[in-house]
Amino acid sequence: MGLRRSWFYGKYQMILLSILTMQWKGRNCEEQTEELPGFKIEAPVNVIVQRGLCVLIPCNFTVGPKYNLTKDAIGIWYKGHPNDPVAASTNSSQFPDTTNGRFIFTGKVSAGDCSFSISDAQPGDAAKYRFRLEDRDPLKFNYLHIQPSVSVTEEPEISPTGDLIADKEVTVTCTAPTNCPGLSPNFTWEGSVNTDNIQNNTSRHQNGTVTYRSNITFTPSPRHHNSSLTCTVIYTNESTNTNITLNVEYPPTLIISVSGGTGESSRLIMREGDSQEIYCKVDSNPTANIIWTRGKSPVENIQQNGQNVTLSLRNVTENDSDTYTCTAQNQRGNNSRSISVSVESLQKPQTNFLIVGLCILFLTLVVVIAVFVFRRMRKKKDLQEDRTTKEMPKSDSDGIYNDMDNMKIYDLHIDIEEAKLDKDYSDLHINNETEVQYSSLDFSNIKPKEDPQTEIIYSEVKRK
Repeated sequence: MGLRRSWFYGKYQMILLSILTMQWKGRNCEEQTEELPGFKIEAPVNVIVQRGLCVLIPCNFTVGPKYNLTKDAIGIWYKGHPNDPVAASTNSSQFPDTTNGRFIFTGKVSAGDCSFSISDAQPGDAAKYRFRLEDRDPLKFNYLHIQPSVSVTEEPEISPTGDLIADKEVTVTCTAPTNCPGLSPNFTWEGSVNTDNIQNNTSRHQNGTVTYRSNITFTPSPRHHNSSLTCTVIYTNESTNTNITLNVEYPPTLIISVSGGTGESSRLIMREGDSQEIYCKVDSNPTANIIWTRGKSPVENIQQNGQNVTLSLRNVTENDSDTYTCTAQNQRGNNSRSISVSVESLQKPQTNFLIVGLCILFLTLVVVIAVFVFRRMRKKKDLQEDRTTKEMPKSDSDGIYNDMDNMKIYDLHIDIEEAKLDKDYSDLHINNETEVQYSSLDFSNIKPKEDPQTEIIYSEVKRK
């Protein structure tokens, strides 16, 4: 009886030990838990790869202190929760290639390296991946604590994508997702901003991955708001790009105009009873708070449509004459513009026309008087010149002619005297033919015959 009982207890302990051993093995094969000391895995939680490009997923793992990895250890990467192997460290037919060689196990399992790569990434590759270790019995373990999540994107990443501030320099970075070594990309930038200041750099990480970046530095302005900035990454056979819309913040700028007018206005003249609309157009980002004021008091008769605020003046009187100011303010600053409104009464234009008419009449009268005085003075001056000319001595030519007349009279007198002398001489010669007598004649006392005086008659000649 005692022997049978001892045999029964011994058999029971062996069965219980076998069950516990099977449970332990199953636990190692099917799940990873923190209760198992030493079983750790290090891998990126999120991985981004561009479609058609390559990515390397670094991975390292450890095992418990009671285990040593052998050269026969193998690692397998599974896609998703089903047993769908995509990369293995062995070429065993037990793990057939289902990805046409796009997934490659690059790590050395015996050294605790579980890295793998994906080339020519496709949208279907987006999933979570888990690592399984198998070595000599009883070491078979699934690392479930960290399962890298792969995302396949069509474009690189641009940062920052937040708000930019006008007139403040900023650097925007375009990052190519981590890719396989040896594929160095080229970057190009396109946009309305200055694309001359570009710097490319490469970052190599301890896990063996490489990150390529391109930095563009520029100073945004209000005109760059809502414009596109595009980064293109070019590999050997593939290229991809991404673009962002720039959000540039800047203080308000204002323009005041009036209905029926063109361009900006700073003054408005109205007549009593008229109506007019004054527009305040604001350009700002973010949206500004806009108010109309008369002096320092807010104006109520306004209408706002977005960033356009209209001030309506209806049936105005002289009391509406004042300076009206539009003020806009946002987080980046404030600005204001003013317009002077003058309202004239209905009587004032008539008075003004009368004053203008009198002024024109006065100027006309002044011009007529000036012309009359000028002509009188000119006429008087001409008369004086004529008198001066007539009172002046005869010219040399007149004197010559007068002298010639006198000379003719003088010669005639001499001829007469000579004729008388010749007659006397002839008579004397006849009477005294034999006796010669000499005599002298003195003509010094002979005076020329005076020219009869001519009376000078003055007359007035009118000039046309």
